[in-house]
Amino acid sequence: MATEGSSKRRRVAVNVSSTSVKIFYDLPIEPLVYVANFLSMPSRAMFALALADDGSFTESNSREIVGQQCETLDFGDEKELAAKLSDGYIDAILRCVDAVNKLKILRLTNCINITGVGLESLRGSDIIEKIDLSLVGEHEDQSLLPEPPISCEHVLPILDTIINVEGGALKHLHFPRHWRLNESTGSDFHHFLDRFNQMLCVRGLNRCLKCNGERELTVELGFSLDDYGIQFSTCYACSKHYCEDCSVIHDDCNMNLCLKCGRVYCSDCSVANACGSCATSFCAQCIAPAQCSGCEEILCDTCRCHCQNCQRSYCDDCHAENECDVCRSIGCGECLASYRECEDCYFGHCADCVEEAGINRIHSCEDCGRQQCIHCRLRRPYPIESSCSGCFKIISEPWISR
Repeated sequence: MATEGSSKRRRVAVNVSSTSVKIFYDLPIEPLVYVANFLSMPSRAMFALALADDGSFTESNSREIVGQQCETLDFGDEKELAAKLSDGYIDAILRCVDAVNKLKILRLTNCINITGVGLESLRGSDIIEKIDLSLVGEHEDQSLLPEPPISCEHVLPILDTIINVEGGALKHLHFPRHWRLNESTGSDFHHFLDRFNQMLCVRGLNRCLKCNGERELTVELGFSLDDYGIQFSTCYACSKHYCEDCSVIHDDCNMNLCLKCGRVYCSDCSVANACGSCATSFCAQCIAPAQCSGCEEILCDTCRCHCQNCQRSYCDDCHAENECDVCRSIGCGECLASYRECEDCYFGHCADCVEEAGINRIHSCEDCGRQQCIHCRLRRPYPIESSCSGCFKIISEPWISR
């Protein structure tokens, strides 16, 4: 029981009946629009669709909640929501935002449960400029497992209606990785890429912005796992396009394909690094660049070796990871101080384990320079043949010290 002067208030149970919920739909449109302004575009569209379920909410009201400026729809703004959406929801959202007449950029980030049927609302769009069907966000790994159900069978017929529109605006397509892995000149996907390239040429969208040339600015049709089906000379972010010659000659025209995210970026939109070992290019945002502690080359994840102890990075040429056969410590030369290894049997130990190695510790002969354990030195005849006094001294020392 609350005492006098207590700040506690008695809780009152509220019965939320269908009548009270109905009042929410009867609110003036202004506060609903105000609330919607705090939501991402996918959530705003879902909010409008939820209100429209009542039946009394008009299409005009839905459009006010969505807003008039719906040029970009990126489901990456709501990844958890996107992963739950079916084709039916995608279709409803596209209709709600009037995508066929307003949408310029569509990114289906994390829509991993759609087949592509839900894109039907985009048929014949003459305003859309870019469609990203890869289902992954920028600077994310392009490989998805399990393989998503989005299919050429459902999507390509819709894209055909867009590229066939006279005066259409489409200039960039980014495809799912598993489509690009199925390389065949007889496939529907390959035939579509050919039609898309023809459209780019007819509309003059294949010209280099630097030299005005028409070379190599369309989708790559050569059978390479790295760039097949990619607009290799077009920046994913800003859509600028430069030919390969200008990309090499002019620093402000550099184009780099990142093998991690599968996207091409110009030097203005993303910092790119090239691996000093394999020459692979990758975005700095996709893979944190590692530098070899030996030669200071930039390394990708595949070529990078690292010490398990100190995490220093090394290239294959500089990599010298050692394991002490006594204490089983693993590390680079910096971590395993004064590590020594037998040239013949490869038994090795670190400086901390000299005493534990006992009679079999590794010695380096001052006369002949050979670095061996005592057993290998005894097995080989060269001390007698070469009369190496240094080796005789190493062999006899343990016995003399006794």
